[in-house]
This record gives sequence, C-alpha cells and structure tokens, in this order.
Amino acid sequence: MTPMTLEIYNRIQALPPGSILVTGGNGIFSFMLENSPATIACLKQMARQHLRIVNVPLGIENPPFFKYCIDAAGVDESVGGPWKYGRDYVALPYLPGGESTRILFLKDVKQTVNTDIYGTPISQIPLMNDVKDASSFAYWIDSSGTDIPSLVRTSIAMYNLPVIGFTHAYYYSVYTPYLAMYPGKIWLTNGIIGGAQYETLMNIKGLGHSGIDTYQLVSIYFYALFILGNIVMHFGKKEEEQ
Repeated sequence: MTPMTLEIYNRIQALPPGSILVTGGNGIFSFMLENSPATIACLKQMARQHLRIVNVPLGIENPPFFKYCIDAAGVDESVGGPWKYGRDYVALPYLPGGESTRILFLKDVKQTVNTDIYGTPISQIPLMNDVKDASSFAYWIDSSGTDIPSLVRTSIAMYNLPVIGFTHAYYYSVYTPYLAMYPGKIWLTNGIIGGAQYETLMNIKGLGHSGIDTYQLVSIYFYALFILGNIVMHFGKKEEEQ
C-alpha cells in the first residue's frame, strides 16, 4: 500500500456528508482499464459516505465511461445502491472546447451548461441547485489519465480546486513532478496497482486485483520460459561438445 493511495482514501473518507465532487474530462474508453479500478472503488466509497458527484464530459468517450463506472460500482438505487440520479450524481452532456470549457465551467456552471445528458434542465435537478462554481466542489476527480496537465493549469492554478488523479502507470511517472510543484493540491494513484490498493482499502476485489493477478501469472510464465530456454541451451551445448 503506497502512502499516496492511502491519503486519497482518507481524504475522501474525511469529507462531510453531502460534499460535492466533480469528475469528467477527456480520455479514450478502451484506454481506461488502468484507471477504472480506482475510479469504481472510489465511487463506492463516495456513495457509502453519502457524497455527491457531477460528471463533466470534455471528450466524447467520457459519458459511456462514467456510466460504465457507475454500473460497475453498483451505486445506483436501481440495483440496490444508495445513490439516486439527480440527487446524488449527475451526468452532464459532452461539452466541446476542452480546456477553455473547463475554465468556463469552474467559473460559472449554469452559464456553461443548461441540461444534463438526458436533456433535463439543470434547474430541475436537485444536485445542480447546489452547484455554482469551483467553490462548490471539494475535489476534481480525474479518471481520464491524460488531463492532469490541464487540471494543474486550470483547477489548481486558477481556482485553487485540489485534484485527485487515477492515472495510468506510464502517466504516473510523467506527472509526479506536479506532486512536488503543488504539495497538498494534487494526489495520484499508480495505474492498476493503485486501483488494486484502493480496492483493498474498500475490502473488495475487482478489476485491480484481477489485473495484478494476470500480470503476476504472465510474469511467472515468462520467467519459466526464460529458465526453460537456458536449460535447453545448456544441454544443447553439451551435446555439441560431445
């Protein structure tokens, strides 16, 4: 268990019930396997703690990814979860414009978007009545794996809104300098390992554990091939010498 994953868990755990978080961004659905275990586990934690969340898609593949994570987490009341759509979580429609739209959204939510993804006016959605601007949110939760530089420039630098990022293992190594640049403002999990750690904190076994188990089995397989290859080569040389 890394201290960073544990700190993220503890920070979410410490939020008062009713606190609102914001998520969303860009990303490619098929590229998000590494991000989803931590995202799903965190959604379970948020629902358990009676927190609320708003999804802001800045990429066209974000809406189905968010729905997938909600379904996988089993937090909606339709499957016995504690969350009710509109009261506890909201999915906004795809908003073009990338970083410029993120800046506008955090400046004035209601001037940036008028409806949710289903076409319901946000004035009719209970959760959205409590959302005004960046000050309405406790954290920006990034599950895209690629939005951290933009979030540093906007969420942190412009609006002082802290960021939690569930990143790929590769991007974790790229983004770690931000941890030193903005201490106490940004926290990252490390790929599927971070997801498995978050699952452990939530006492569940999901994609993170499955992924780590697969990696371990593949590693053992390749080590076995390496050893077998050396044995074959060793005896092959002996036969040649004879």
